Amino acid sequence: MEGLFRRGCFKKHRLCDLTAEQRKSVYGSSFHLKIKRYAETGMAKSLKTLLVVMGNQMKKGEAYVDAFAPVPRSTAGRILMSMAAALDLEMHCVDFSQAFIQADWAALPEKAPQFFIHPPSGWKEEDGVVYECLSPRYGHPVSARSLHFTLDAWMKSEGFTQSGFEDSMWIREADA
Repeated sequence: MEGLFRRGCFKKHRLCDLTAEQRKSVYGSSFHLKIKRYAETGMAKSLKTLLVVMGNQMKKGEAYVDAFAPVPRSTAGRILMSMAAALDLEMHCVDFSQAFIQADWAALPEKAPQFFIHPPSGWKEEDGVVYECLSPRYGHPVSARSLHFTLDAWMKSEGFTQSGFEDSMWIREADA
């Protein structure tokens, strides 16, 4: 959590200082723990902790406007791989580490949602403290949408264009 505060992901507030409207946007949170293991031995390689917003408590129209984020269909991936193989082309893919932390609310075409979370169970904090989330979090319905628009803006700045048949796939002409 300290790392998230250092990166400017949260702002601490007292619950009693929030307006009645803001209090409607306070949700729970929890830590999700993950153990990564070596495939050969099954021994633990690393332990990861992920802070997740309890997005299942949010209602469309109140907590967020739209949650749709385009995702490529498997058919599109198979077509692209077939074309690349047939034409002897290079293909590249990207996997983002901590993807939603990389996203930016400012990339959304609509107003970014303002919401707060209670500290997760097990986190020592004085009573009555909530955290305002200043960047997308896992569990919030709009986080994937925000990631898509952030990625779209970056891809276009690098000379890519949307493929035309999938909004979440980009192409760039080869350099001459």
